[in-house]
Amino acid sequence: MKRWHVLGTAVAAAALCAPALVAQADPGSTPNGPYVIDEQTVRLNSLRSYEELVSGLEGIVARSGGAATLGWGPYESNLGRGIPYVEIGDGPTAVMIIAQQHGNEMETSDSVVALIRHLAGSSAQAKELRDKLTMVLVPRVNVDGFDGETADGTPIIDERGFTVPWRQNYDPRFTSAPFPAFYLTGRGYDINRYHAFRPECPVDNPNWPNITTGVTSCENVDWQPGDDYDYRLGNPVPEAKTVRALFDRYEPVVAMDFHHQGTLRDADGRMVTGSTLWPTAAATADRLEAAFPDSGARERFDRGQLMARKVVSVLVDSTERYGYTNISRYPGGTEPGISRNAYGLLGSGSVLLELRGGVGQKSNGYIQKIGYQVGMSVLAELAVDAELDHVPTTTADDLEFGQGIPGDEEGEHE
Repeated sequence: MKRWHVLGTAVAAAALCAPALVAQADPGSTPNGPYVIDEQTVRLNSLRSYEELVSGLEGIVARSGGAATLGWGPYESNLGRGIPYVEIGDGPTAVMIIAQQHGNEMETSDSVVALIRHLAGSSAQAKELRDKLTMVLVPRVNVDGFDGETADGTPIIDERGFTVPWRQNYDPRFTSAPFPAFYLTGRGYDINRYHAFRPECPVDNPNWPNITTGVTSCENVDWQPGDDYDYRLGNPVPEAKTVRALFDRYEPVVAMDFHHQGTLRDADGRMVTGSTLWPTAAATADRLEAAFPDSGARERFDRGQLMARKVVSVLVDSTERYGYTNISRYPGGTEPGISRNAYGLLGSGSVLLELRGGVGQKSNGYIQKIGYQVGMSVLAELAVDAELDHVPTTTADDLEFGQGIPGDEEGEHE
């Protein structure tokens, strides 16, 4: 399979003969760009295909001498692909890191592969982390939305003529309204709106409106492709169900989710290279508490949010010394099915990391490196103190939002 695609049909033909369109920001940031805004010219030749990803993970695990194990999520994608993850270490504290829930947010996957390679290696630091932590890393959740293929080996295509990579998974079964929540016709679901957030209901559909307003139990019906769609039949997104299943198996004290964002700048005009945020679904926690008074939903959420703010303080403070890193607060939503919120509602220190993406191969190396450095900083701190009792939340609480740059298009969110 080819390692790159140019998105689109008629536009793609022109894109092959022309340079990428670049927004000239005014007044821009320091440094000043580039800010690639034409998604038709996204090239993937530096990134791993699905087959290359799996082969690379198999190689790392084989060379680890038993330090790492390759596993497969319990749910396959709608194209029949397994979702690979790597378990490293056997320490008492579990940490989960996932990446590329959105297929067109690609560099995050390489950040996690770099983490896997280092953590499975022979360095003294890796060995110490493996003694203290059990680390579960999913480098590509959305295996279809990145480079899914039809039976004859050609890229999947939506009704507008776009081929992968795209944001959604692949589930084009709905062709007329009304559509399910967070669904794009001809493509599929936004995976990062479908994480079940009630402890006792791992395959809930988190977008069923009544889920926090009086539902007293869950049937845990496991919705399957081909079933008639009904919100009450459970979660229709296999990728999100896989992440929740791994969460339930390992019970991580911290869950990190890597994404892409556009280019922002801070109040001083410096380019923002990443943004972060903790769970913000307090209103859902309160509704759960009201519907289920003995559930402990609000206490569980508060515990997870506090841990997440400590994690944010760690990752911001520890990466300030790198000249290519400048982290802002992300303006994330409160939808409970967002992984950041869902796993916070389940009591974990659930943190979002948005890396500046879609900016060309020269900058991609720096972006991937930021994801690696953030992951390592958090793991190292948790190995010292699993509760992060010594870490104040001051840095997180004082973190400012980034500002948009005129001429740059930030694209889709979280």
